[in-house]
Amino acid sequence: MKKWFVIFFVCLAIVSLSTSASAKVVIKFANAGPDNPDNRSVKAIAIFKHNVEKRTHGAVEVRPYHARKLGDEREMMEGVRMGSIEMIFVSSGPIPGFFPPVMVFDIPYLFSSAPAAWEFFESDFGKKFAQSFLKKTGVRCLGITENGYRHFTNNKRPIKTPKDMKGLKIRTMQNPAHMAMVKALGADPTPIPFGELYMALQQGVVDGMECPTVLIHDMKFYEVQNQMILDGHLYNPLFILANNKWFTTKLTKDQQKIIEEEALLLAHVHDGFSQEANMICEGKLRKHGMNIYKPKPEELAQFKKIAQPAGLNFIRKKVGNEWVDEALAAAKKAEAKVGPKADAIVKQHIKMANDLYKKIK
Repeated sequence: MKKWFVIFFVCLAIVSLSTSASAKVVIKFANAGPDNPDNRSVKAIAIFKHNVEKRTHGAVEVRPYHARKLGDEREMMEGVRMGSIEMIFVSSGPIPGFFPPVMVFDIPYLFSSAPAAWEFFESDFGKKFAQSFLKKTGVRCLGITENGYRHFTNNKRPIKTPKDMKGLKIRTMQNPAHMAMVKALGADPTPIPFGELYMALQQGVVDGMECPTVLIHDMKFYEVQNQMILDGHLYNPLFILANNKWFTTKLTKDQQKIIEEEALLLAHVHDGFSQEANMICEGKLRKHGMNIYKPKPEELAQFKKIAQPAGLNFIRKKVGNEWVDEALAAAKKAEAKVGPKADAIVKQHIKMANDLYKKIK
């Protein structure tokens, strides 16, 4: 009889382990951007979802939640840290409160081209950042992609040089490095959650903002802003983040590898969609009546002369010289590696993104 009890419990354990191993893993993937089928992030995450589910034979299901359905970016970051959200797509805005060294990504005029930034994201410096971020926050950085160059807009007057910024109340992200830069340029930095920005502009709480071209279009900010300068003061990243405890305990080794590979592809695809969207959206913004000014080299130099030292000074105080110096060196190395190939790399990413999206459709 005792023998039969042993056999029974061994069989029960095997069945239990088998059931656990075969249980479907669901990834809640939160994104603050708009839930528009043509949106760059929606399309890129759709490719990620398709590939992950196909490669895991349905054992892993990806459920995207766009348009802040799981909270604003700070709430998303809290959720992925606590494990209530498995993965998020988030800008650098709320991250300094959790990991200050992220501010090195916000050194003004750090990159002369988007591909140089992409090279920087995947450099040894990028790997060091990811390792330190994981150790400090318990959140795994699976990839970094572009949010895009940020430009100033307002509804008061054209901006051509820093003197035109004086006295303007400019919305910034909840990022102290951004605020220091805007203040140095003579404006009044005012952090407002992204979800509240349209209404704040509409009601005159702030005069203007700084944002990537594609978001200005997708969020219809052209309805409440009529002036824009293509100054590109910051190249803003988007981070693909996952709760590390979930990643290491709920996924098999093979599933972890698939998620890592597809997250990197997600970053590259999003780079392509983002570049294409910025080109298209600039034209659309003009048609919607925005006055878009491209500064002359000497005018742009005036912005850089003021903005970069202010940003560097603040960031050095907050994160230390080591992080800043390593970031500057890595950026310089990335610039040299990309060199004159930037335009060709952009075209390759745009083609790859569209080819992959056609396949899943």
